[in-house]
Amino acid sequence: MTEPDGRLYAPIPRWTPGASPLFAAALLLGASAAACGGRAAVAPPGGGPASRDGSGAAQASLTGPGGRAAQGALVTMVTPSLLLPDLVGERGVVASEAGAKRVLIDRMRVIAHDDGSIERAADLLPSGQVTALKLPTRLGGGYLFYASNRGSAQLWRAPAWLAPLDPLVQLSSEANEIIAGFDRLYARLSHSHRLFAIDAQTGAAMPLGPLPPASSYGQLAFADGWRAVVEADLRGMLVTFDAGATWRAVEIDARPTSVGIIGGDPAVMTANGFYSVDARGSVTYRTLEASDDVQELPARVQGPFGRRPLRAAVEDGWPDSSATAVVARGGALARVSLRDGAVVDVATDAYPEREATCHALRTGASFGFVCGERDGPTTLYAFQPPLGMRRVMRFDKPRFVSSSGNGALVIRGSCEEDGDVRDGRAYCIFAADGGTREIHVRAPASDVGVERVVALADGRVAVLSPPRPGASGQVTLLKGSDVTAVPLILPTKPRSTARELQRGMWLEGFEEREPGVLGGWVEAGGPIVGVRIDVKSGAVSAGAPRQDATGAILSGRFALSLGEGERAAESTDGGMTWRAIEVPERDDDTAASRTRACGPVGCVFKGWIRVGWGKTALPDDLAEAKPPPVLQTPLRAGSPIGMRCEALGASTPPLPDRPPAARAARDVPTARPARAAARPQAKETPASAWAPFRNTPPPALGADEIGFDNGAPYDIVTMRAYAWGKRGADWARAGRWLIRFDDRFDPEGGVRSSGVSASPWSDEASAAEALGVATHGAASWGAYLDPGGRAALTHVCRGAGCNLFAVSEGLPVLPLRDSAGRAGNFLRPFPNGAVRLGETWFFATPGGSYDAVALWRADLGIARQLATYYRPGRTSYGVDPPRLVRRALGGGVGLLISTAPDPGVRAGSWHVLPIDRDTGALGEALPLGRKDLADTPLDRCLPGQDGWLLDTGLEGSPSFDLGGSYPSVDGAEFRLRLDPGSACVEAMSVRLQGTFSKAPEKQLDIAADAIPLAATERATGRRWRLRCEPKDAAR
Repeated sequence: MTEPDGRLYAPIPRWTPGASPLFAAALLLGASAAACGGRAAVAPPGGGPASRDGSGAAQASLTGPGGRAAQGALVTMVTPSLLLPDLVGERGVVASEAGAKRVLIDRMRVIAHDDGSIERAADLLPSGQVTALKLPTRLGGGYLFYASNRGSAQLWRAPAWLAPLDPLVQLSSEANEIIAGFDRLYARLSHSHRLFAIDAQTGAAMPLGPLPPASSYGQLAFADGWRAVVEADLRGMLVTFDAGATWRAVEIDARPTSVGIIGGDPAVMTANGFYSVDARGSVTYRTLEASDDVQELPARVQGPFGRRPLRAAVEDGWPDSSATAVVARGGALARVSLRDGAVVDVATDAYPEREATCHALRTGASFGFVCGERDGPTTLYAFQPPLGMRRVMRFDKPRFVSSSGNGALVIRGSCEEDGDVRDGRAYCIFAADGGTREIHVRAPASDVGVERVVALADGRVAVLSPPRPGASGQVTLLKGSDVTAVPLILPTKPRSTARELQRGMWLEGFEEREPGVLGGWVEAGGPIVGVRIDVKSGAVSAGAPRQDATGAILSGRFALSLGEGERAAESTDGGMTWRAIEVPERDDDTAASRTRACGPVGCVFKGWIRVGWGKTALPDDLAEAKPPPVLQTPLRAGSPIGMRCEALGASTPPLPDRPPAARAARDVPTARPARAAARPQAKETPASAWAPFRNTPPPALGADEIGFDNGAPYDIVTMRAYAWGKRGADWARAGRWLIRFDDRFDPEGGVRSSGVSASPWSDEASAAEALGVATHGAASWGAYLDPGGRAALTHVCRGAGCNLFAVSEGLPVLPLRDSAGRAGNFLRPFPNGAVRLGETWFFATPGGSYDAVALWRADLGIARQLATYYRPGRTSYGVDPPRLVRRALGGGVGLLISTAPDPGVRAGSWHVLPIDRDTGALGEALPLGRKDLADTPLDRCLPGQDGWLLDTGLEGSPSFDLGGSYPSVDGAEFRLRLDPGSACVEAMSVRLQGTFSKAPEKQLDIAADAIPLAATERATGRRWRLRCEPKDAAR
């Protein structure tokens, strides 16, 4: 048991502007202005009331062994304690349903009921961002909680909102969101925005399962166990009605903005409405305009005790039992449950001063209230069971009222109702038995007001004169006309405490802690010290100083010190001892009420409501939830591709030395502008390197001819363009040009050349400008090889615009133009983004926005945009760019996509989306196998064997045994023909990091069943012919 608020006063005068310094100091010790409160859940072990959410969760109950205190018995302190968040506004609200709000706030799970009551779970979630997900019954129901911080995501399950947390799994990456799928959970990883599937019961990793194959996924919404809408990369919005067995596109006319569930049906939202997909597959468009019939529900009218009666009870109430407290506000008197903050009983017309603010204090053998209005009267009331108030005294003006801690009150000013409150020498003593007397303090004018007056239980009055420089202070005892002065005897050790008592301010609010012993607080410019004074001997004892830069909350012998770094402590014996308490860190302090107050019911401070004092009801209350186990997914060792090869001979000699050509290119003179905006005025035609392409010399020039060349000698697909003609002639008639490119998979050399073509430029200056030899701005050349190796789509780009040229072996160069006849406006195609079908080219470029992909079709040099595909927002970052593939023998073209690997597997898989060649519409994804081709027999492609043709590297580091000592191999690529369930190899290509010396004694031929390999030395450019077969041991 502990004592009540030791210094109380009429609350309204504490807000009066211009209060004296002495009065302002008194305000530091008392309860402060009211705000919202809250209520806690956590069920007492062994049979306390169950939480309303039906969880059966352990509840930290404040209910003691007994019920309501017997009439006349005084409860002076609530114990054990319970910490609750002070809910302000909608902060932390997750959902509202059935007259309550589910709240995640300050690491706590809370249910806030509309009646003002509040329940809290016993365990704490970790620091950082925590999100809750209500799980459908198909996944077991209940709730999922996940926290992402410090590079990981932790997941817990609970059967109800307040139920104990069951650790599920910890992921090695933070997660942006968790989605409840048909039969598993999907986590979207923060670092890559990819989806990761988890078993909802065990936390084990799972394949993505029924989702449509895609490189990445945007938004997902699952309506039930059968229907869902998913945003798939390139394919857009897809819907299923059979739990993912089949997917079909949602035909909509506008760009989707999000997906969701509306009225139980999957829905695709757009800017002005949404498309709803019902169970029969019908798509209906609806606008977002609100119906005129829809009316907002009226806001719940708040009573005089606010949204959180529990906060009012802690700030200004008094416990009338170990489980309830009584508080007065707005003319009403309420009994509030300290277990959950619900209003148990209320008397609506308990007192007439509805505009007054009332604060509870010990009065007589029970308790009462001091009520005051701004610049108005002060009224004292006594509590009258079962729930009433009886007026005891009234004053016409604001009065300072202090409790002596024993039922007696000290009121500054005369006992007359209309007495002058400015008379600082007069004090009205209200005894515990109801009697009153008036005393006057006689002291020099400079000392009036520094005294602290306490009414003792035996009828005496103690007037404390605190120490001052040169004086140790004294206690003057008044009994009738007898006056006894007792000098104070300050402690001498420790010296720091003695010094602080001598120079510090002895605050208002001293009270009689036990018969003949006064207690109070001294503030010494930072440290606070609790003191006790024996009025018989004058001996002063002091507790340990408490450093608190934030300012401790003091109320009688109750104190709460937050300290620095949130190291909080409480005292219930006036500062003689301190007990450390745990206060979790808050998510956000900006919305916290600034009001701080303590009393026998507890404390409100810095966004918290702490009901009661001492230890918590449960020993593990507010313990952090057990961390989930880290996900362990062992990788299954695959069988990497291994090739045993035999050299057949060199197909090309070493390339000629390149430095002279490079110097010549650098030494090319360029005309410089006289001004920034002027065209070059120099008439001298720039020179060009006129370099060979690989081992093929450039076109021969006549004595009166000049030539220009440029290219991409260091790209994966090397190429070079040549233009030449007579000096000063009309190049539209006499100029020529051609483009050469390399097929790196051809062991016979690989140089491909277009036919000699008529120059598209009118003169040599225009040709030099077009090839980038004398360009005013960087010109970049490049080529995209058709996987057949006999054609390439080349480009020269300046800034964002590119000229495209279709090049086929032996045929004239074909410049591409759009449907308006413009050239040079194309965006640079994606790598591996061009294929040739007959005389038609298909190529893919970025679209008009970062998330768009444009598919083009070029026929006879005229290109038109066939379709636009979209990639899901942020998820497109880090995803392989789209690549085009075609059938080796048939007429099909498709988009090749890569899907994520299954758990325990390193390599993902390939799928192809067939493209309608006339409309660009995408078909169903066809599986082509794993990207490492593990456990797939690899043979040379047979004549007439069809398949999706592509040039690609393989995951899993393929190895090549070139026989004996050989240089290191890198850049291994395969030209494959893939179909569902089958794969074959046309040719292979590698690069050698040294000089290959394993030349055969005689030239050999590639066997019919051997796989040809083209090995190119990086340093010299020499290409070797080899024949290979899979290593049986390695396969």
